[in-house]
Amino acid sequence: MKSSLTTVEPRFAPMPAPLRSDVPGTWAYDTMSRRVVEEILDRVVYGDNGDAPWFGAAKPALDALRAEILAAAPLAPLADDGGDDVEAWNALLAEAPGETWLSAPWLLSEFYLYRRVAAATAWFASANAPDVFDKSKAAGLASAGATLDALGERCAALLADPGSSALFLSIALWGNRMDLSLWPAGANVAASAEAFDGVLDASQKQLLADDTPAVLELLDQMRAKGGGVVDLVVDNAGFELCTDLLLAEHLVASGAAKTVRFRVKHHPTFVSDALEKDVDGHIASLASGSFPAAARVAEAWRERRASGAFACFAEPYWAMPYALWRMPSALRDELASTSDLIVVKGDANYRRARACALGDRPWPLDAPFAEVCSYAPAPLLCLRTLKAELGCGMAPEKTAAAAADDATWLTDGKWGVVHLAPKCAAE
Repeated sequence: MKSSLTTVEPRFAPMPAPLRSDVPGTWAYDTMSRRVVEEILDRVVYGDNGDAPWFGAAKPALDALRAEILAAAPLAPLADDGGDDVEAWNALLAEAPGETWLSAPWLLSEFYLYRRVAAATAWFASANAPDVFDKSKAAGLASAGATLDALGERCAALLADPGSSALFLSIALWGNRMDLSLWPAGANVAASAEAFDGVLDASQKQLLADDTPAVLELLDQMRAKGGGVVDLVVDNAGFELCTDLLLAEHLVASGAAKTVRFRVKHHPTFVSDALEKDVDGHIASLASGSFPAAARVAEAWRERRASGAFACFAEPYWAMPYALWRMPSALRDELASTSDLIVVKGDANYRRARACALGDRPWPLDAPFAEVCSYAPAPLLCLRTLKAELGCGMAPEKTAAAAADDATWLTDGKWGVVHLAPKCAAE
């Protein structure tokens, strides 16, 4: 990623200080002082791959990485490992001289962790380099087969219905939290959008901000002009990726989009984040699997991939801790000139939407989302369940009620937002 960067900062002021990982008792501190070693390196990277043929060669670099984190050592520049992002990464690290695994802005150190794992496992050395998170992703998809089959059967008849957009937005928002016990059962359940009112009603209590009406209006405008281009910045593989594919299928089938561009990760990131191989692998697995309704929907996805209606792009930018308002000029120009809607999925991507160059910033929880994200090169839709101690665009009465009901409401993923910001006026 060698192109120049364009920065268009938010209108909201004052700019909060970056969120760091050096305050005991915070989620950021627990993540960088304990979770990344115990739950990611030890349990997943070492635990799932200890008997892999390549692991012996990677182990010294992984051991060194583990020791650096435990010692809260300074973040070291990347060696040239063949990745096309090394120069950009080292420029970012140079903006934080002497920062350690705990003192550095949280978003920087988290993304840097996964880039170091990619270096240790020689991800950029060959087309057959290992994805250390493959087992976790495969297990997630396998455990979701029956749920996806039921979901596919119940929503298949609604995929082309423009009036069902709120449903598919809700499915994509809640992702792997979707509980089919909430879905109505009975004869002809797939025949009417009203059959899914129970799902939408059940999700309303946990929504702390909901710009769905404005999103529906935008989708109708896109249909009126014959369909547009949607950029979907995806989050997790497994069930959540399948709900993203369902949303994409609805957008194309209902006439809102001609093309959905899946912006996937550049290398294995955040354990479960989707790569292009995961998109195609999930489609192939479901299409050839033993769940007939899921197979039919997956076959439609395969046809979209073959026709180009579903396309995947893996720019390094999406796996780096840049703010969404600090973007390679070529990518920003592409989005500004061709995208009708950018859909950002998941917590880490949402945090980037409000990050500064080197990390998250804890905005006032009621800071208007459209002002915080006033930089967007195209209309920006964020679908997020809260998994970090920050947010914006939420009314005080909503956050107070959530806090009274749930002591860990900011981090437990039980609460969500649907935020829409307009295209930057300067574009």
